[in-house]
Amino acid sequence: MATWNLGDIVASTLPSYEKEFKDQVFNKHVLLSHFKENDGVVEKSGGYEVRVPLMTNAGVSEWFGGSDTLDVSPVDTLDTAQYTWRNLNASIVFTMDDELSNMGKEQVVDLIEAKVQQAELTIADSLNDAMFNGTGAEARPRFVGLATAVGTGTYGGIAGGTYTDWQSYVESTGGALTVAQIKTMRNTLNIGAGGSPVSIFVTTQTLFEKLETLYTPTFQMNPLVQSKESKRIADGGFTSLEYAGIPVVFDPKCPSGVMFALNTKNAKLYVHKDAFMDKGPQLNPVDQHVTVQHIVVRATMGTNRRKSLGKLTAKTA
Repeated sequence: MATWNLGDIVASTLPSYEKEFKDQVFNKHVLLSHFKENDGVVEKSGGYEVRVPLMTNAGVSEWFGGSDTLDVSPVDTLDTAQYTWRNLNASIVFTMDDELSNMGKEQVVDLIEAKVQQAELTIADSLNDAMFNGTGAEARPRFVGLATAVGTGTYGGIAGGTYTDWQSYVESTGGALTVAQIKTMRNTLNIGAGGSPVSIFVTTQTLFEKLETLYTPTFQMNPLVQSKESKRIADGGFTSLEYAGIPVVFDPKCPSGVMFALNTKNAKLYVHKDAFMDKGPQLNPVDQHVTVQHIVVRATMGTNRRKSLGKLTAKTA
């Protein structure tokens, strides 16, 4: 029988993949890529949750002259939002069958590479899905994603129904998508102190293709404005259009009938600096002929200005 040394090879080989692992995960999906390349991924540490100071102009300011009395009454304003950390794990598992079927070191290295790529894919898919559809109420809770974050209800521990400044732009009239709807959403979101311009539109394939039909053939091939980000997205292998210099992309995890308008200055993916796709200790269970390596991500999503995020809903082609 072969000597059980696969674990030693795994331990010596895996570190060479660590540097590229994060990059590869964020290159798998267009929204992850956009966040990573535009300062939308922030490393944090400690605590049960991430507390984010809010950007709001809901305080009081006054013009005055001479000895005019100033209003110093306390104002009930928003302070911080709280976003709970959630943990994601991918396991790289090697069995005795793996060793016996891959006897040479080169074959083992190829096997490790394949399993690492598999881990990259599963982490990327899980993160991407949570960014769109996480609710925090799953049997194994994910962080709360865009479907809830971009809205008017409670989010980050703050009730949008109570604080109108904590409400996203939501246009929910049913019917076919129009360019006018995208224009109004963009212009509305770009207004206001503390907010940043829309940096990306994300939608479904159906609505993306609808937008293609709304553009003239000339515009499709030669858009009036080409941004660096749109070119970068295309170079990354993703399909995109542009609206007023802003990339328009699609993702299969985007909820049906929805188009999101986001910016990475006000919306962030937070990752724990000590559990940012880090590998845990190598494990060899006493009752199995296996070697296990865990890859762990501790993450959450949040915003410091919900009013700068928007979505169109109930849209059709």
